[in-house]
Amino acid sequence: MIRDVVQMSYLIIVANLSLFLFLIFNSTVSTKIKNYFMIGTAISLVMLICNIIAYTYQGTGENLTLLKINAAVSYSISGPVIMPFIFISGVIGKRVKRTLEILATINCIVCIISIFNGCVFQFDEMGNQTLKTFAAVPFIFSFMYLCVLLSASLIKFRLGLRLESIFLTVLSAAIFSATLLNTFLHFRYLISGMAVLSCVFYYLFFTTQTLTRDAMTNALNRHCFYRDILTMKKHQMFVISIDLNGLKQINDNLGHDEGDKAILAVSESTFEIIPSRCRFYRMGGDEFEILFPSASRSDTEIMMQKIKEAVHSRGYSIAMGCGEYKKGMDLDELIKEIDAMMYEDKARMKALQGL
Repeated sequence: MIRDVVQMSYLIIVANLSLFLFLIFNSTVSTKIKNYFMIGTAISLVMLICNIIAYTYQGTGENLTLLKINAAVSYSISGPVIMPFIFISGVIGKRVKRTLEILATINCIVCIISIFNGCVFQFDEMGNQTLKTFAAVPFIFSFMYLCVLLSASLIKFRLGLRLESIFLTVLSAAIFSATLLNTFLHFRYLISGMAVLSCVFYYLFFTTQTLTRDAMTNALNRHCFYRDILTMKKHQMFVISIDLNGLKQINDNLGHDEGDKAILAVSESTFEIIPSRCRFYRMGGDEFEILFPSASRSDTEIMMQKIKEAVHSRGYSIAMGCGEYKKGMDLDELIKEIDAMMYEDKARMKALQGL
């Protein structure tokens, strides 16, 4: 039996622990994204431990209490293991996220209750498990999580982010098939293994994306801007230009280290404010661009004002220009108009400071 357990779980454990090490020592992704990956890998490891306990004791007539607790934990987390991927996608609203968290809590409560009354699962004297009346609850909730993940994939596709959309679609299909095989054909280690592999490959996707980012600010680079804007120009979006005021004076009077701090103040403030679906780019020096797809003018103006206020709170100021792109418009002309608006804003701010 020990040989079988090692054979079925060894590679999954190694992959899981390796990802943990990468997450601890690699700083190429944001802390928020890193935490989501840590949660996903932790859940996967717990699922694997649950599988090992079930494989070891089911049908032996030993440790029935442990088997019940183990089943409660397993059914509680087998669905929510998908949630970190949903949150990492960055396109699901707060209300939906909150709803998923509530569903996960309800599922956990139902599974814990089942330890005492057997409403979801039950074990006979030999430790053989049977599913009961409320056994459908974890599976229904898991299906709902998968539907949300697939919705995230479709949203990514609609926003022009097709590579990530394809990845999330394949991920949804793989998790769904693993769940079916585990449930109806009693395959072991499939869901936990699929969860680990999903974390690994999604993490690889994110780290490869860092090759397209500016090293200092972590904003996407100029090349990405022109690539993305061509991909996304089939859809409505707002294009926003940002320029830091007074960078030359900061560099000349205080040194380039202070100039770098000013540039970082702009990027950090922007990352704090922009919604997940926005794309933020450093074009070079103190110039930045934002692509805000599927947005209204009021939302865009509110976001711009918040960015200005956040930068101001750090002791700096920025000029901004904004324009709405709709399918069929001349994109180059729009960008020129937006840049002109930004320089008008800069001149207006200089005039006010002169007063």
